[in-house]
Amino acid sequence: MPPIHVAFVRAVMIGREGLHRTVLLDMFERAGATEATSYISTGNVSFRADDAAAVSAAVEADLHELLGRETPLFVRSLDELQALLDSDPFATEPFDEVYARLVTFFGDEVPRSVELPVEATNGDWSVFAAGPRELFSVTRAWPDRQPNDPGGRIQRLADQPVTTRALGTLERIVAKLVDE
Repeated sequence: MPPIHVAFVRAVMIGREGLHRTVLLDMFERAGATEATSYISTGNVSFRADDAAAVSAAVEADLHELLGRETPLFVRSLDELQALLDSDPFATEPFDEVYARLVTFFGDEVPRSVELPVEATNGDWSVFAAGPRELFSVTRAWPDRQPNDPGGRIQRLADQPVTTRALGTLERIVAKLVDE
């Protein structure tokens, strides 16, 4: 049986621009994936495939045709995601009061041009740790406002597309896939 992968689709909202859940899942099936399942009404899709890179390239081409813009996928195997969670990357988070724990995915390695820590000048967030293809950040819990997140700044520093997901989203997806 082919391994399980999870694709994090950048900058899509299911239900907009003609991209409905069934349309996205059909793209994965046409690309050769099996058991494609979406999560949390955004671009989070698990699937089985022996060649995840070929599936990803085909889905990206279909998304470009539908949306008229580049829409990259950031694919990780279930084993990679489980190892990421098991590594407990937030054990050394810099804030006591945390609003959100975030994982920012890169297509390839985190560029050397991104030097850590990267912190918001207003204290809203801190990018404080890195894995081989992801960065870890936290946003501060303020009593009177929601903080910004570092996604845009990371993308500018890296000079390449990235996508960010909350740690809780990853935990829920992995738990569901492990329980199946």
